Amino acid sequence: MKSEPISILIVEQQPMMRTALSATLASAGLNILDEVTDGKQALTLASKRTPNLILYSIRVPSLDDLKCISTLRQEHPNTRILALVTGEFNGQINAALSYGAHKVLTKTAHRTEILSMVQAMTQ
Repeated sequence: MKSEPISILIVEQQPMMRTALSATLASAGLNILDEVTDGKQALTLASKRTPNLILYSIRVPSLDDLKCISTLRQEHPNTRILALVTGEFNGQINAALSYGAHKVLTKTAHRTEILSMVQAMTQ
């Protein structure tokens, strides 16, 4: 029986960061379902195509990003959420985790760290 490929949704407002994340994950053979810029788009896309993993920048405009993570978690309990934060602020990290992110990484993480985390979360 052939398993379905892992699908990843990237939610990031910065075009350069979206492109870098997408290229990093694609270079490891991971399937990028889509890239969106805000929580509203993430909720819409997730209800249509249910990704296995969402990389979610918690500094995204549109919907309150933490509430969006919570909503995604409630509506898609089998989808893993990796929150990306701008710095190592305990308040930001703890908030992301308390609203339902499974794991948190800073945007300064090295590409190998990002790949390792994504691969661990999708196994």
